[in-house]
Amino acid sequence: MSHHSEIKKHESTSTNAYLPPVEDSEDSINTRFYMYNIYEHVFNDIICAPVQEKLQTGAKVLEFCCDSGIWTTEIAPEYPNTEFYAVDSTISISGEKFNNITFIECDIFKKLPFPDNEFDYIVSQDKLFLMEKNRFLEGLSEIIRVLKPEGWLEFVGTYNTDLVYGSAYKQLKNTWESWLRLQNIDSDIVKNIENYLQQTGKVESISCQTKDSQIRSGNAFGEFLNEFIFSFYRSTRDYLAPFMSISLEEFDDLVNKAECELSAKDNQTTIRHKQILAKKKSMHSEATTRTVSSTE
Repeated sequence: MSHHSEIKKHESTSTNAYLPPVEDSEDSINTRFYMYNIYEHVFNDIICAPVQEKLQTGAKVLEFCCDSGIWTTEIAPEYPNTEFYAVDSTISISGEKFNNITFIECDIFKKLPFPDNEFDYIVSQDKLFLMEKNRFLEGLSEIIRVLKPEGWLEFVGTYNTDLVYGSAYKQLKNTWESWLRLQNIDSDIVKNIENYLQQTGKVESISCQTKDSQIRSGNAFGEFLNEFIFSFYRSTRDYLAPFMSISLEEFDDLVNKAECELSAKDNQTTIRHKQILAKKKSMHSEATTRTVSSTE
């Protein structure tokens, strides 16, 4: 039986966990919904780790940096025997929730409110990569700590490629990337996430796949991407416009011009989606690794 889930607030809640600072919770919910559908289309499923059978019989799942909880609230009804937990520094949920979901607001950069080896499967999308690098590494360490041995991680993110069409869109893209760098956020995190995972020494079976998508009119998915991209840029106007030293009206004009550019037939602008899977080493495997390292 479904009901409206409450958000539990942990005592170490942080309100400044990551960026960007989109104030409107409706913008945040819409963005997450767009991304959920984009990843489902691009990777042909929303769960690609080999965990479906376990989820059917009963498991524990964590969504890290859940934001509005779209992933959890879409997946949980399909697996009533599994307990779903979703954590973030602030959570803006909407609509009907289910009694196998627990939302927890907490400081995701401190120790998560879970014991070691608690979850069979942990997933995180996009917002994990909108952190300062040192905070990302702290978050990654906590994710691995609460994952069970032989449990699976699944991370998904999107970033720009060098295939960019139009001066207005290029200006928006470059401004966004400059703003991220000013916040000490580096796109190499999502581009090289498998290397960061390898460096922990605690995971194995690391795999990744990338898919490129063109933001263009002429097909339904390309138009959907176009709608998402410009919905996102419009949500950034309150901080990107001052960063560019232009008025809100000038920023709106720039976004409208970029949208027209990407509607051109010869537009080849591409974004890249990346999915990473990894399995936490078994206790025996990790003990063997430590033994080998100590004898070298």
